[in-house]
Amino acid sequence: MLFTPEQAASLAGCTLGQLRYWLKTGLLTPAHTEKRGERTREFFDFRNLVELRTVTTMLRGGVSLQKIRKTIDYLRETGADRPLSQCKLVTDGSTIFEVTGDPGKLLDTLRKGQFAFFIALDAIEEEIRKRIEDFLRDKEVFIRRLLA
Repeated sequence: MLFTPEQAASLAGCTLGQLRYWLKTGLLTPAHTEKRGERTREFFDFRNLVELRTVTTMLRGGVSLQKIRKTIDYLRETGADRPLSQCKLVTDGSTIFEVTGDPGKLLDTLRKGQFAFFIALDAIEEEIRKRIEDFLRDKEVFIRRLLA
């Protein structure tokens, strides 16, 4: 199913002006173009809508268009022809990470794929609790021996 620019912008939650600008600057590529005389008409597919919505969501989340472009460029260099609809991305507002297949690892797309590790806090909390319990137990044994 193909959508006109007006439909695509409406469905993706961006303005028609944004869509046209992103097309003009090469941020996005339409799924299909049709030549009618001197005019060219673009049409967009579902994946385009996902791409548009991804850009719109990141912009609303505070990520700059420059960072989004840099991310797309990096991901295209690594083989993704339509990265905004192929890759799983996570952002903290200052950088954009690609979620890899390796649990616990993220690629920082703005640093040319430098690995970033994320840590499950519940595991750390459990480890610290256990260490405190061990410490208190050892302390108690030590004090009992001292008093004996």
